[in-house]
Amino acid sequence: MPSFMYKSVLTVLSLLSGVALAQATPTSKQPTPSDTQSGGAQADTSPGERIITITYDGGTRSSPDLRYGPYVYEHPKKDGVEANVSNLAIFSQRGELRAPKDVLIAEAEGQREANFTGGVRVERGRLTANGPALEYSEATGRGVMPQKTAIVVQPAEEGGDVVNIATDTVTFDVDTDTSVSQGNVTLKNGAQDAQADELIFEEGRDLAVLTDQQGKAVVRRKNDDGTFLTITADEIRALTDTDVLLATGDVSIVDGDNTTTGDTLYYDDEASRAEVIGNPAVSVDKAFGSTIRGARIEQRTDIDAAQQLSDPTPSFDTAQFNLTSETASAP
Repeated sequence: MPSFMYKSVLTVLSLLSGVALAQATPTSKQPTPSDTQSGGAQADTSPGERIITITYDGGTRSSPDLRYGPYVYEHPKKDGVEANVSNLAIFSQRGELRAPKDVLIAEAEGQREANFTGGVRVERGRLTANGPALEYSEATGRGVMPQKTAIVVQPAEEGGDVVNIATDTVTFDVDTDTSVSQGNVTLKNGAQDAQADELIFEEGRDLAVLTDQQGKAVVRRKNDDGTFLTITADEIRALTDTDVLLATGDVSIVDGDNTTTGDTLYYDDEASRAEVIGNPAVSVDKAFGSTIRGARIEQRTDIDAAQQLSDPTPSFDTAQFNLTSETASAP
């Protein structure tokens, strides 16, 4: 037999053998470049790495086709299936890894999608999120928890306030430490709470950006007497670790009988001080029937008083509220 025919026969037999093995053996625990039983293999944690690694020590992996997948991972423990991708760790009871149609799963790195169900916990730095499911795409580097999710962010320093976030959906970007929560978003941080339609949260800086397409973003702080200080605006940016915020676009601060409105508002909760910039800013004290107008007004929430400031120059720096992506793209 000519040598080229001999090699061709061997190639065909090899392929047929692989097909027969895939059909006859629906369950396999042989590790692939993207899964391992022992948990020793981890995804590269360098920023921007989007390839997912799945471990299932004590669980099972099954597949209708070992070459094309999908691979299904199941574990008797609710957090027994663990996936790692860049700075994100995912824990669930069931996971599924899929490649694009007609692409070998071992050759599809960067194109695969993973779905986790049975209750999902996500961990990244000081953040922990819990929800029913998560969908991850290597192509986009984004993990989406598409149902009601509860997020907890531990304080950077001992004694600080825990941040609690509830949302309809949340998307985690593995290229950064940023998450985007959308739909009926609430945020609680110590005595303060906020409501919005969308929240961008930069975890490393404890920076929250709140917006609401249907109305106004709202932040409230409960006073000692049970009343609330309320701030509303088109957009509110808060540094939750230091309790300062910047509100822009048709802003107002209401505290008892005092209401001040304007274009931009800076509020320092520790100093009990609000600074409102407008053209003009207006402060109304209903108890005394007085009104103040000016380019810059200070409202003191500890002594229930407001005054016009002679210098129109703001005392605060808005750059501290920029997202890292905004700072990087600035000219």
